[in-house]
Amino acid sequence: MNAAPPDQRPSRPALALRTFGAWAAMGIGLGVAGPVSMAIADQTGFGRTARQAVGAVVVSLIVVSVVLWLHARLDRRPYAALGFVSAVSAVRTFGLGVAVTGGAAAVAIVPAVLGGWIAFGSVDWGALAGFLVVNACIAFALEALPEELTFRGYIYATLKRRGARRAPFFVTTALFCLIMLPTSAAAAAATMLLGGDPDGVAFAPSGQEPVTYVLLLACFGTALLAARIATGSLWTSMALHLTFLTVNRIVFAGEGRDTGVRVESAPDAAVLVLAYLVLTAAAFGVLARVRGRRGGQVDPSRRPSAVGPASTSP
Repeated sequence: MNAAPPDQRPSRPALALRTFGAWAAMGIGLGVAGPVSMAIADQTGFGRTARQAVGAVVVSLIVVSVVLWLHARLDRRPYAALGFVSAVSAVRTFGLGVAVTGGAAAVAIVPAVLGGWIAFGSVDWGALAGFLVVNACIAFALEALPEELTFRGYIYATLKRRGARRAPFFVTTALFCLIMLPTSAAAAAATMLLGGDPDGVAFAPSGQEPVTYVLLLACFGTALLAARIATGSLWTSMALHLTFLTVNRIVFAGEGRDTGVRVESAPDAAVLVLAYLVLTAAAFGVLARVRGRRGGQVDPSRRPSAVGPASTSP
């Protein structure tokens, strides 16, 4: 059987449908995972960590399957278009993502510690090591992999195919900010089917102020996409995503989590999250400009390929 021909510059409606399909799949995966994992935990007696692991498996199965199917069956383009690079480049760009994000967090947090906003107490190194391993595994499957593959991988690469310069960046970030709409709708439907009392459709998770939540997602999404563009590697944005979640859960949201680190912070210290996100985005923005001028970094999704046509510049 002959291989399917590459998808040659699809129409705007076709790209819009693919973008919406990936966005909806991400929301459905996240929305269904919560009620399903809770129902399984109620039946089995699973604790918090096991329940989160079940949710992570559900999200990854739904989202990764749908996005890779869209890419393979409709786009018929090389996986490099999604930001997947060679093993050596993956390790290098992942390390860069951790270093830049962790460095930006240190620049923001160390002065806060010196100024008394944040106070670190005792550290249980065994508990901390366990937390880092478990948190990394669950966060990767639940958030970093599916969200980066969907937004900074498939949606961004799909939107770039029409040749626009700025629209792919802003549309990708806007869809990321609005992900709670399909997520909350899917969660409500799943909860109702499981016999529960569903919440309504919302812009933000329960208990969070919508404007603040969307602003945080806008800054987060900007930093993630800047990292993806700067290196051409999806592994950079996944590293940023994981480092961001890890730092926040240890320093700012450790209550109820066995992180092994005792931290006390002032209520206003939460603004540091936005501060180091801005620093991270700025660092990757500078890196993208420097590499662009030197011609040392080419986004893999823009390279010519035998599998599909060369993408136009964003």
